Amino acid sequence: MKQFGIDISTFQNGINLDKAKDEGVSFAIIRGAFTGYGSAKGKAKDDRFEELYRNAKKSGLNVGAYYFSRATSYEEGKKEAEFLYNNCLKGKTFEYPIYMDVEDTVYQNKVSKNAINDAIRGFCEYIESVGGYVGVYCNLDWANNKMDYGKLSKKYDYWLAYWGNEMPSRNTYGNYGMWQYGGETNLIRGNTIAGKVVDQNYSYKDYPSIMKYNKLKDKTVSKEDVINLLTSLGFDYLDFTSNDFEKIMNNYDEETIKENAEYIKSLNISLDIFADNVELMYDKQMKEKIEKLTSIGKMPQDIYLNPSVLTKYDLNGLNNAIDVLKQSGLDAKNVPLIAY
Repeated sequence: MKQFGIDISTFQNGINLDKAKDEGVSFAIIRGAFTGYGSAKGKAKDDRFEELYRNAKKSGLNVGAYYFSRATSYEEGKKEAEFLYNNCLKGKTFEYPIYMDVEDTVYQNKVSKNAINDAIRGFCEYIESVGGYVGVYCNLDWANNKMDYGKLSKKYDYWLAYWGNEMPSRNTYGNYGMWQYGGETNLIRGNTIAGKVVDQNYSYKDYPSIMKYNKLKDKTVSKEDVINLLTSLGFDYLDFTSNDFEKIMNNYDEETIKENAEYIKSLNISLDIFADNVELMYDKQMKEKIEKLTSIGKMPQDIYLNPSVLTKYDLNGLNNAIDVLKQSGLDAKNVPLIAY
């Protein structure tokens, strides 16, 4: 059963998905997140993912998601999948697979086939561990030369990119699930949908039926998992109460916890700051809030002694509190944090 669909991201900002459906689109694969190309290979959520997901569901489209990868090892692939799950997938339903987009020319193009195979396994095994149905996106050159397509395609669904007017050979590429046949270049139909230039695809499997039996689940995090993580970061887990552990398990985000702990250590602030403010561990705005306070002259030691200001406000609230002080003629630098 061939279905027509599109893949979209922040680059299709403003696309009218109701109109897209009227033009025959039945599914949308949405970029959830990506890895950057700086030295830190930082991960980021697509800033339009939530909006696109919400609008696609509202329009009655079937939805899948993808992660633009730069992973070159099993562990990096796993971490990308974990970031995608925690920041985009958790709590949502999908009718199409969760894909790892493998086409990076900055890092992946420079490593061995075995390294790419390992990265794919790391990503896919994590998504499967949380109940997801996973696939791999790549073009034919990558399928032929950069990975062990023959073995991997027996285990994971493939979404093949080939911008032409004939689908990739089934004799060569087997039972792949989806074909991206065009984008800016499109030899089959016009390159715009709902007035936006967009990549276009045909799917050949009944994914909505398959996905009924592959529901994402909440990955169970145990107290032992939390203790192992805290110990690896240099915490004394005995500083934390049972209630603290409960909070961490309910809001578990390994990536954010690691980043926040390392950032605090980089400021020469004791990790004790988290003992009575455990919610800071998984606060995605913690670093930005501290940077805001240091930008107005507050010292790291001030923040260590008065960490409640970080839990009292989100970033917008903190900015507003500082603005109120300024409007009152006060120098925010000299006002004790406890008075914010």
